[in-house]
Amino acid sequence: MRSVMTAERREQIVQAARALAAEGGLEAVSVRSVARRAGIGATTLRHYFPTQCDLYDALLGPALDRMLSDLRIGDRRVAPRRRLLECLMQFFPPDFLRPETTALWFTSYATAVGPTATASGTRTLARLAALTRARIDGWMRQLEEEGALLDDREGALRFVLSVLDGICVQLITPGTVFTPEDVEPTVARCVGAILRG
Repeated sequence: MRSVMTAERREQIVQAARALAAEGGLEAVSVRSVARRAGIGATTLRHYFPTQCDLYDALLGPALDRMLSDLRIGDRRVAPRRRLLECLMQFFPPDFLRPETTALWFTSYATAVGPTATASGTRTLARLAALTRARIDGWMRQLEEEGALLDDREGALRFVLSVLDGICVQLITPGTVFTPEDVEPTVARCVGAILRG
């Protein structure tokens, strides 16, 4: 009975945080505002979400899960390079490759690190980056266990993240020679550089 109540209370808190985020963005999501919306005390909220990052993860994690799945990363019948390429290409869905969508990506970075940066924008980007790193690291761990990685996992992870970020920058750079058609071959070269056959 207690675990059901615990799960219900946790979901109540998450729903309150989602409602606040929908109304005022992540800047509106604070421990006090969420506790007030959920009708509980801040101490109770801290029991379920000890830090602000934990609360952000509860909001951002499911969104990232909807965007990035593990696809066939564990299916050893498929070549490691193919599996990782499929997983990484989820970062570049067809809508993302449109100029207006890449502009939104740039705007999200600007609110985190640019001259108009906000604390909320910085926190959001930091949490999304951490969740993304963890997801890619999980894929790398799977391939490492199979003996498919050429490099150490941490080095391979840094390389992949650098390539993905570089592609995004290229896509928003005026006058670039890089096109949306270059994305998959570039990601494939990156994968080929860190994995065996």
